[in-house]
Amino acid sequence: MTGDEPFHALARGDGDGLLHHLLVDQAIKVAIVLVALLVLALGMRLIWKKAGRAGPPRCDDR
Repeated sequence: MTGDEPFHALARGDGDGLLHHLLVDQAIKVAIVLVALLVLALGMRLIWKKAGRAGPPRCDDR
């Protein structure tokens, strides 16, 4: 294995399989990033609520 197999595949005309592999790989990476951003947003929302910064301002009667 020399690491040039994808380029040899393109030279032989087997680019469709390589293109499919690259597109699936990119789609998986995009999905991972979107899920990570969703988890981050949910975690930050939870922290914001636990810190008491959500909702209308409180009126303390002291």
